[in-house]
Amino acid sequence: MERITSRFKFAYSYIINSIGFYPSIISLFFFGLSLFMLYMEANGLSKSFKDKLPFMIITDEATARLILSSITTGIISLTVFSFTMVMLVLNQASANFTPRVIPGLISYKSNQRVLGLYLGTLIYTLVIMVNIHADYYSIPLPGFSIFLAMCFTILCLSFFVYFIHSISQSIQIESILESIYHVTSDRLNDEIAKDKGTGIPGVFDTDKTWHPLKSPQTGYIQNMDRGAVLEICSEYNVALYFEQPLGAFLVEGVPFARTDKPIDDMDGFTDKLFAHVDFFREERPSVNYLFGFKHITESAVKALSPGINDPGTAIKAIDYLTALFSLRMRLTDEKVLYDKKGKARIRFEHETFGNLYAMCLGPIRLYGKGSSVIVIRLLYLLHSLLYKVQSRPHLKPILYREALMLLHDADKEISNPGDRLQINHQVKQLNARQILDKELPLLNVSL
Repeated sequence: MERITSRFKFAYSYIINSIGFYPSIISLFFFGLSLFMLYMEANGLSKSFKDKLPFMIITDEATARLILSSITTGIISLTVFSFTMVMLVLNQASANFTPRVIPGLISYKSNQRVLGLYLGTLIYTLVIMVNIHADYYSIPLPGFSIFLAMCFTILCLSFFVYFIHSISQSIQIESILESIYHVTSDRLNDEIAKDKGTGIPGVFDTDKTWHPLKSPQTGYIQNMDRGAVLEICSEYNVALYFEQPLGAFLVEGVPFARTDKPIDDMDGFTDKLFAHVDFFREERPSVNYLFGFKHITESAVKALSPGINDPGTAIKAIDYLTALFSLRMRLTDEKVLYDKKGKARIRFEHETFGNLYAMCLGPIRLYGKGSSVIVIRLLYLLHSLLYKVQSRPHLKPILYREALMLLHDADKEISNPGDRLQINHQVKQLNARQILDKELPLLNVSL
């Protein structure tokens, strides 16, 4: 039963992030509405409205069929055009930014609802059309239902204008970066709220003998049903140590975790464990905050490439990374999960702050080391993080090391004396705060 529950949770997560989720739900609603309206028509709905509001009721069969066929043709064209526009937007986003932002664009609920309205109106109209003077029952012309189809068509036209505005806004890099930032920060705040601190229970003592678990399949381990996995560990009375963080790539037959004691049926334990582990290709920041850092970094690197050459976008990406790193500093590098009795059962590592900081700033530094604007912005990132690092002194060497590498590259690539003076001005401001253990070196300036 637990295995079915976990599979259902993973399937639900996949379905609600699909581009077809809301269109399917809305289409089913309109189909049900069409059947309900036909039932009401059979009970004299149009007849009662005809006496009170005759202008709302269509009484001519030829006119009704002409209206419904025109609506059907128009909505089909509108739907095809809208879906084509979505595909073009996704293709442009993949080419100009990074292919990994596509799942985020697809998951925009507003656009899905508009497409669902188109499909729902089309289904409603078709159902009403085939039931005009049908042979298998005798009802008057469903005039009020036809009037509703006209109203839905007008609504579709109104939302089409909104759709054009929304899709043109969603393709802008500012909108994409802001969306990734908010999803990532929400996920980070959730992790911070669940963080128990830096203490590692003695059950995870690395000096004792640990027994490896081999991965039964190859792929990215993106998520797991933590409650179910904790129950499995409690059932076998073992502690489980994941050697890699969620989001890591597992290779079949290669150890990915270890238990603190041997298990007689190790294969059975592994099968039960992997029944509650999810593998999928998409990198969604809502599942793992690391993906949000990666997406913003890749957008900045793509903007700095010679083919795009958009330092403004890179600066915006660095600003969002600054805010995310200030949040990440509040999270410990390792995580421990406890069962219902308060006993430590699972330990797995986050991507350490140092690795994450290097992973994001390394590519930006590589592609932007010849631009004084990018170098100064990266120094400003350091300037902002220094306000947070005083309560976390163990992170000071990481910030200092990355700053040294940035200045080393800038010293080699930037030769203009004016640009070097601006960089030195920013470095002097950093040194004046006296937060880092050692002062950062200044660039040599020869006028």
